[in-house]
Amino acid sequence: MTGLVVLNDPPESAPPLPAPWIHLIAGEPALAFIVEGSRLFEIDQELFGRLERREPAAELEFREAVPCGFPLSEIGGNLSEPAAISLNIAQSCNLACSYCYADEGRFGESAQFMPLEIAIAAIDRLLAGAAGRRVTIGFIGGEPFLNRPVLYQCVDYASQRGRDLRVQVGFSVTTNATLLNPDDIDLLREHGFSVSVSLDGGAEVNDLNRRTRTGPGASAQAIAHLEPLLKNPGRARVAARATITRQDLRVAERIQALAEAGFSDIGVSPLRTSPRPELVLGHGDWPILLSEMIRASEIEWARIQTGQAWRFSNVATAVKQIHQGAARPLPCGSVANYISVSAKGDYFTCHRTIGDPRFYLGSGGADANRRSSFLAEKHVDRQEPCRSCWARYLCGGGCHAEVVNGRYGCDYIRGWLDYCLRFYDRVLRYKPQLVAGPEIRRAAQGNAYE
Repeated sequence: MTGLVVLNDPPESAPPLPAPWIHLIAGEPALAFIVEGSRLFEIDQELFGRLERREPAAELEFREAVPCGFPLSEIGGNLSEPAAISLNIAQSCNLACSYCYADEGRFGESAQFMPLEIAIAAIDRLLAGAAGRRVTIGFIGGEPFLNRPVLYQCVDYASQRGRDLRVQVGFSVTTNATLLNPDDIDLLREHGFSVSVSLDGGAEVNDLNRRTRTGPGASAQAIAHLEPLLKNPGRARVAARATITRQDLRVAERIQALAEAGFSDIGVSPLRTSPRPELVLGHGDWPILLSEMIRASEIEWARIQTGQAWRFSNVATAVKQIHQGAARPLPCGSVANYISVSAKGDYFTCHRTIGDPRFYLGSGGADANRRSSFLAEKHVDRQEPCRSCWARYLCGGGCHAEVVNGRYGCDYIRGWLDYCLRFYDRVLRYKPQLVAGPEIRRAAQGNAYE
């Protein structure tokens, strides 16, 4: 599969493929997934066979038997102000990770820190547009704890202003954890931070690419600084996020190593963009990764059957969102509900697109017209090959920052979602409490479709 492109009027000689309305999942029981509205049904094997043969009478029979769909609305028009921002307070990093898409946080420019006045202006704008909603302020880089004074002052300011305005404010941070000190850990606990720690597994795997500037790997340093928070997170929620390169496609072993380090929420993400193309997953790697994801999920299933909590967040998130009937025209909340601010105060579609003019939204604020145009253009039904894919409303078209570079792994995404639909059916049959209670809501954070 190539990267996604904006759908223009196709030439008459090459009409677009029809948009599929149903996806069949063989097995016992046989399942039918209705694309519009993201609805999953058990069907008998006889009807499954007729649908598989595309018999018109069977399709008509099934269409009349299932409830009406829920078509997606158009995007754009009168958008609310975003309810979440990330502040790139340190476009610099103390590590030198070989695969870093962000150029060690510099995004192709010189290292720089966000001045406090720019951060405060962005926070004021966020709070002013809250309209009674809870808002979230994320701190990112580079490594945000390199600009510790601004981070602390932003938390104090936003907390107080939120109280004054009666706006609930939440905080998140993405960190390599190597700089954390006791005061930082107290801050994360006290303010209930969502903490995403960039670690790729055990030391042997992690330190292949995540290294200090002087050469040694960063794993031991990160775990040592993070240990008090893992043992006593307080109000904080701590998750590990591992990047999968083509050097080592194993997933279960990464999860196990990070669990042994003390993490209870672990997710993985394949490397799609990097200054080192030899590390980026290629065509032959995606089937292997899919098998590894399934192997890790089967281990997860064995765990949760014994009463243990979700740990592998990729499958937990997928199950949660399938249960909720997720049907989305976009891959994430970027632009619609979330934007990112560079150290200079420029607004971009997300933290991955800082400095890229294709994703620029304005300076000192996100221009409403730019936001509306971007969202309308990226609607999944206006993209190829998305508009002819059965998984389009589960996937949403793929990360905006990554699909422009191609090599997205669409067959892998479809294979993973097909597996997750079957996994969800298994949960409903044998462990329905996993989607009935609060546990999955706590465990399932992030992107379901990695």
